[in-house]
Amino acid sequence: MWARRLAPGVLVAALSCAAVAAQDLPPGGGADALRSRCLGCHGPDVIRQQRLSRDGWSRELDKMAGWGAVIDTTDREPLLAYLAVEFGITPRQHVSAAADGAATAILTTRCTGCHGLDLVEQQRLDAAGWRRELEKMIGWGAVLTTSDTEALLGHLARQYPARR
Repeated sequence: MWARRLAPGVLVAALSCAAVAAQDLPPGGGADALRSRCLGCHGPDVIRQQRLSRDGWSRELDKMAGWGAVIDTTDREPLLAYLAVEFGITPRQHVSAAADGAATAILTTRCTGCHGLDLVEQQRLDAAGWRRELEKMIGWGAVLTTSDTEALLGHLARQYPARR
């Protein structure tokens, strides 16, 4: 008897958790297709932990279609591109708009007083290279706190990554 009363509550809680997890996906062109085509059978954690190449995700989509997943031809390419970028071998790192805005403000107020953004955009360094560059700028008189430096480092590495 008590199980009948408990079951609807458990179902609502489970669906609520799945809905919250589905909203936690990175934005992108294939996010809606991922929600509608994939998350009905398993949660986003299964997808997040895969870290597959584009070819790997293509094989995974083929496998899921073989198991009954319906992936329209119009959904496949955006979904594949989204999976490869957001959950690829080296997944994209996301930061909040507020944190990114703070780092942009630091860049604008502390860096562009001495040089233009064009110089920053041309650098294209990895995280270690950006750290060396920031340390050099501090040595030349840039006023950056430790937290400013870390925020700026993450921002620069994301916005102006090393060319491959």
